[in-house]
Amino acid sequence: MSQAGPCVLAFVLASLLTTVELVTTKYPHTAYLLRRCWALYAYALIYGAIAVGVTIFWNALSTAGMMRVQGANLSNPWLRALAVGFTVKAFLHVRFFSVTVGSDSFPIGIETAVQLFEPWLLSTIDLDHFLALGQYIGTRAAKYNNLQNVQTAIQQNTPQNPSTLSRAFLSDVQRSTTVADALRLYLTFVGTKLFDSTFPP
Repeated sequence: MSQAGPCVLAFVLASLLTTVELVTTKYPHTAYLLRRCWALYAYALIYGAIAVGVTIFWNALSTAGMMRVQGANLSNPWLRALAVGFTVKAFLHVRFFSVTVGSDSFPIGIETAVQLFEPWLLSTIDLDHFLALGQYIGTRAAKYNNLQNVQTAIQQNTPQNPSTLSRAFLSDVQRSTTVADALRLYLTFVGTKLFDSTFPP
């Protein structure tokens, strides 16, 4: 049976889910600002490629004892592709071999390869996001240039929520020393719709 279909399924699921996990965790209200960030697409494609590799070499990895799946019958390649796509990061812990130096053992596997690019890509995504935030609020920071007025507007136009997160956000806004800092915090916290309503261009 051809593995093309299951490989495509694993690739699409892994790429999509790892991207969604990243943006909903770190950039829940401003993810669209990263639409031109090449590092985000590279991040997704690499995890998709890992999923394809695991799908292709599933039998070899299982036979070699590098991977063990319990509690499910994954003899069907489509079910395997689903499992790989949904849990691609779990497969980062697949070890090919270990290197022992003295009394220390260092596992070598997929995760080792990922560490060559992931920290750099995540840092690039963070920097691109920071730059995009600055560009988005740039004209607003010039237009609304009174820090106290901006802080008051943010206070009045933030949904009243007794959560610790909301209180911490408002506290950070009050401690802001520049209009740009306050606007950046607000945009990150509420997203563009409410931001644009409070501070029209």
